[in-house]
Amino acid sequence: MPVPHEVRSESIVVSGPTPQMRGMARATQTAQRIRSAHRSYTHLFESLGIEDRAVKAAAKDSLAALRDWDPEQHQEITGVAMGAGLTPADLMVIIARTEILALADRSVLPTQQEGPREAGSTSPASECSTITFAADPADAGAPCVGVQTWDWYPEFADLWHLHSVSALPGGYGYAGVAEYGMTGKIGVNSAGLGCFLNILFASDDAPGGVPVHSVLARVLGTAGNVDEAVQLIEEAPLTSSSVITLVDPERTAMVEISAGKTRVLDGQGYAVHTNHFLDGDFAQTGLLSPPNSNTFERLEFLQDAVASAGVPQRAEDLVPMLCSDPAVGGVAKLPKSGGVLDSATLASIRIDPAQRRIAVSPGIPQYVKMRTVVMRAS
Repeated sequence: MPVPHEVRSESIVVSGPTPQMRGMARATQTAQRIRSAHRSYTHLFESLGIEDRAVKAAAKDSLAALRDWDPEQHQEITGVAMGAGLTPADLMVIIARTEILALADRSVLPTQQEGPREAGSTSPASECSTITFAADPADAGAPCVGVQTWDWYPEFADLWHLHSVSALPGGYGYAGVAEYGMTGKIGVNSAGLGCFLNILFASDDAPGGVPVHSVLARVLGTAGNVDEAVQLIEEAPLTSSSVITLVDPERTAMVEISAGKTRVLDGQGYAVHTNHFLDGDFAQTGLLSPPNSNTFERLEFLQDAVASAGVPQRAEDLVPMLCSDPAVGGVAKLPKSGGVLDSATLASIRIDPAQRRIAVSPGIPQYVKMRTVVMRAS
């Protein structure tokens, strides 16, 4: 199993005059790794007790939903699939992984009101802790910035990469992090709009909607600011839960999504999020994953960290606030030994939207000085 902070993530440049050609250009550089990601997700879903036929049906439904909602992106992933030697439905096993997770057994997951309990069986991993800072409009010298730890299964520690993606006509170029096969995930675009992602779970989640990762790709490629991104997210036919955190040079916002419904949590000063709903109505149907989730403890850790923090000058100033004790397995989380199916911090990510800058380091935030790749969207 790869050690997250020792991974030397690949960087690619993706361009093409049409969506399909841009997709084929992506696959030309990453075809083998895309096929590896497809095998790994197929194995993961099997480990979670999801039947293969259900996975394939959900992937096809999400493919159809994407075709109706964003035909250009459907053409792009068709190009990726062709170049990787997969069918578009095969590729959607990767891109729609969040939506397919809705098929895992939810009977073992407690509600947010019940709180954590000991895990009774294998369940989806929780992931990610996010901090943003929104400057007071009256303070002309202060920035809007954001950071996050991206947590996922350690088996996927070498199945993500960095990419710089050229704009399609009328759109924006963007740079950031993506899992192999995905056209977007966490990143910043040439308009200075950045986005982060935390997974959430709710009792009414379902497979088959437009993948949240496809929404992120469209946000990065077409939205020029937080307001435009919020509108796009609100119009997307989503069926699973997440929170997309948005940052631009003047504003931050956290958009909680629960089975197609959205709530916008506006940021002023510091804002934090982990893996449970903060909106009171959404919390009524919110679930915790895994059952012994530490999402509440992580949120409290972040709240304590920002409570005594001053005004940051750049996103790097927020990194120490993510540095919980790795031995505890909180915000900064090392892989567990013994083949336990649990999450770990795969990357630590910082976005400075005014500079159109994203910095990515493999592993927990304590290791950012070991290796950091800085990219600027253009």
